[in-house]
Amino acid sequence: MAVSYFIYVTDKENTDFNLEKFNNDIKQRFPKVGISVKDDEDCRYNICWEDYEDEYEFELWMLKDRSVFMINYFNSKNRLYDYAEFIKWLRSYFPYEKEVLLCDEGYSKTIVLSEVVEIEDILEILE
Repeated sequence: MAVSYFIYVTDKENTDFNLEKFNNDIKQRFPKVGISVKDDEDCRYNICWEDYEDEYEFELWMLKDRSVFMINYFNSKNRLYDYAEFIKWLRSYFPYEKEVLLCDEGYSKTIVLSEVVEIEDILEILE
């Protein structure tokens, strides 16, 4: 299984990403999440959300231009199903009129995350 998965807008135009709303929502959904921001110009992924509690563990990064989420790590008791739900939830922060893909780090498994994508479709990529 791939270590990292990417959720990204294919046209790289994501200027309307609402970081403040996302930060509030992720804190509400995962109250113990930690958020760190890197100011280093050479750092492509400059925001990290980490949560290592009993129910969920994850490390999520975002590209500076806000067009890509990179999930480096995800774990839970019902790992694959919860992971697929997490991916679907993350997808909701990109406009549905834009093409958004999910792929593994080797680009060997890819799916378009449209409005109608189901958890089962995402599970096929994760398995």
